Amino acid sequence: MTTGSGGDHARIYRRVLRRETHSSKAGLAIALAVALMLALAYVAAECVLALLRQPPLLVAPKTALLAVLALPDAVASTTLIAAGSVVAIIGLVIIIAALTPGRRLDHLAQPGRTAVAVDNRAIASALANRASGAAGIDPDQVVVTVGRRVADIRLQPTSGWPIDRPAVEAAVSQEIARMDLTPALRHSVTISTSGVVGA
Repeated sequence: MTTGSGGDHARIYRRVLRRETHSSKAGLAIALAVALMLALAYVAAECVLALLRQPPLLVAPKTALLAVLALPDAVASTTLIAAGSVVAIIGLVIIIAALTPGRRLDHLAQPGRTAVAVDNRAIASALANRASGAAGIDPDQVVVTVGRRVADIRLQPTSGWPIDRPAVEAAVSQEIARMDLTPALRHSVTISTSGVVGA
């Protein structure tokens, strides 16, 4: 019983974490469903009006069908190809959006027994603070860019005060290890050759 309970707990835990890091596709699905329903409702309304021999809302179904059949002769082939390409691209984008998971946050931090979804800006801020402390410079002289796999740390030294690169590397490595990020984050440290005048 204990094993089963632990397995259920782990599954629920993974599901919650996935929900926190992935955005829902419900909005896209609802928008597409509404658009399709409106299009079908319009077609149905035109068909009913045609059967009742009433004037169409926009275009009678027979007129629309004849216009579609006459397109190859009425419109240049290049225009048809361009329009078809646009429609194909839109369809491809919708298919890719439907099949790929939407991401809300890129990393999970697991500093202890729990996991927390972390925004890249929070990671960048923590790394900038550690790097500036190890380098002995103002945090404004550190720029950190965090991607899904790599954190790029750029430091601008104060004129006349060189930066100890190994100390910065060690501090950043310790901070990344402390956060225990998933997926794992590599880092690169770049020190500018031009310094700023100290206050």
